[in-house]
Amino acid sequence: MDRRYSSSRHCRRGFTLIEAMLTTIIVGVAFTAMLQLLAAGTVNNLKAGELTTGVSLARNIREYSLNTKFANLPALNNAAYSPPKDSRGVDITSLSGWQQKITVQSVNPDNIQQNIVDPTPAAVRISVVVNHNNQHVCDLSWYVFDGTP
Repeated sequence: MDRRYSSSRHCRRGFTLIEAMLTTIIVGVAFTAMLQLLAAGTVNNLKAGELTTGVSLARNIREYSLNTKFANLPALNNAAYSPPKDSRGVDITSLSGWQQKITVQSVNPDNIQQNIVDPTPAAVRISVVVNHNNQHVCDLSWYVFDGTP
């Protein structure tokens, strides 16, 4: 009877080897998942920054074209700028690896979806493709109409 009494009063202290191993596995899996989450967030943050820069470079060409005389717009066709240009047409030398490619297409002013061949068009579609390290980042298109009477 003493033996049963003494064994029931005996308190275990500490963890067993299996409990410690399970805890280590659970903490390790959680830590690995958190590292993957941080890595994915960093990659997405870099892509978002690249997209923001690309859209800004495309808009620079849009502003540049809107400040250019309509008669001079067809001369921008097939232009490629590397380093890219700002809205005043000045090189942005700090953005190496970036490129702006411009296409100017004459369109029918009554149906802007219809491309036409016209040396003196009344309307054009300007498209800009922005690349970074030869990888497509974004593109932007808009229409410009000849406002002269």
